Amino acid sequence: MGNLRTTTGEKMPLPQRDIRRRRIIYTLIALIVIGGIVCAGTFIKIDRYTLASGYVQTDEYAEVRPPVTGTVSKILIRSGDTVKAGDLLVQLNAEEEEATLAETRSRLSRLQVNLERRKAEMDIDLERRSVDLEEQKREHANNLAIAELQLRNAQTKLALTQELVDKGLKAANNLEDEKLKEQLARVTLTAYQQKGFQIYEELLKRDREKYNRELSALDEEINAMEDAVRRAEARLRTRQVRAPIDGVVVRYEFVVGELLQPATVIYEIFGGDTNTLKLRINERYSTKVAVGQKYKARLSSFRSLNQVYFTGTVQYMRSVIQAEGEATYRVIYCSFDPGGRVIPPGSTAEARIYYGRSCLWFYLFNIDF
Repeated sequence: MGNLRTTTGEKMPLPQRDIRRRRIIYTLIALIVIGGIVCAGTFIKIDRYTLASGYVQTDEYAEVRPPVTGTVSKILIRSGDTVKAGDLLVQLNAEEEEATLAETRSRLSRLQVNLERRKAEMDIDLERRSVDLEEQKREHANNLAIAELQLRNAQTKLALTQELVDKGLKAANNLEDEKLKEQLARVTLTAYQQKGFQIYEELLKRDREKYNRELSALDEEINAMEDAVRRAEARLRTRQVRAPIDGVVVRYEFVVGELLQPATVIYEIFGGDTNTLKLRINERYSTKVAVGQKYKARLSSFRSLNQVYFTGTVQYMRSVIQAEGEATYRVIYCSFDPGGRVIPPGSTAEARIYYGRSCLWFYLFNIDF
């Protein structure tokens, strides 16, 4: 074929061999650039972090929840108040518990009065019984002495009659009468001797044991009623929400007449002098965050053009996963240095918790390792 020629001064088209060579060069350059980018993205390390939210609290901290389900009757403490451990914060409706306690105390009072009255009656009865038994003992002693005298008299008469009968001065039937009288006197004396004086002590002891059994039964009834009073007082105390620690109170939103559940947080109490940062992390990252990892946080109260960041480390992690609605999270506690600033407890915070490093590509495509 002939050579190509142009009449308008245009450049001649490249030969096919030069076109192929240029394509290869461009392809190589593209591959080198792409390879360089891939290598750079592989060797460039980016800090990985998870977002967390929470607030500043003190080292002595307590969440206050009602011990039982109940309706709010009185609210005694407001946000910002300082309380001591044991101070009453909220009174739940306790009409039923108060009525039960009043009735139980009334029954206990009646039992105690009855016990004192019965003790007084028993003391009088025992005293009277003791006097009666002493009188019976004296009467018994007198009867015993009389029986002894009667026996000696009968014996004397029997001996005298025996002597007269032997001399023929009295008839033999008189001797039989005297023998019968002597036998009767002996039987009477034996009966008094066999009865003895200890029977009176035994009777008095038996009466005391009877009264003691009755008093023991009354004591047991009173003890049972005292236990009932203590249980009623304990139930009444469950209607009182008290401060578990000393500190400053932050109150949640609730009103008189509202029904509260034991799972409802109604107060937070901040005590102590050292601040900590309490954060929530998504359950997805709960196994990646560990004690000792660093964080960087900013507080809502310090937001401005010049952002103020606070740093520290994770100090403690709760071992359970908690839920709030459909969201599941884990609570962690971090060290917090205010840097000389006055940080009010309860200040909200947003934080980044750094849990490792990965290459740029993993970071861009959100691939966890």
